[in-house]
Amino acid sequence: MRTVFSKLLVCAGVALSGALSTLAQDKADQLAIIVNPANTLSDISFTDLQRYFKAEITKTPDGTKILITMMDVGRPERDAALKLIYKMSEDEYNDYFVGQTFTGAVAKAPKSFPSAADVKRYVAENRGAIGYIRASEADDSVKVLKINGKSPGDADYKLVMK
Repeated sequence: MRTVFSKLLVCAGVALSGALSTLAQDKADQLAIIVNPANTLSDISFTDLQRYFKAEITKTPDGTKILITMMDVGRPERDAALKLIYKMSEDEYNDYFVGQTFTGAVAKAPKSFPSAADVKRYVAENRGAIGYIRASEADDSVKVLKINGKSPGDADYKLVMK
């Protein structure tokens, strides 16, 4: 009896490990929108997400100035953000922010970083910063926003990189 129980525990552990691995893989293919832990944002609409990243909304509801952060050109996360959030190519994005700068809507294009660690560090140090990283790279140095009530890993989460 003890042997059967032990085998069942091993099988259950293997199944749980596989399920957790699948969840981690899913999060590796999803963008997490991150803000400073002190930021008052927690759940935003997809439309507002686009408006924040396009600098159409420049402050949070409590008046904190938004600081947009991007990954460097060539990073798959940036390509996904351009496709999923901005709905633009790299050239369209550059033209958009040149226009926004020219009209005075923004002082300069969003700050760009070479790695998720750099994005997290900047966001953790700046209350108004908003950025994105792979969901699997998020930790408690930053707050992950819900988009339309969904978190990375939830069914129907919109920011899937593939």
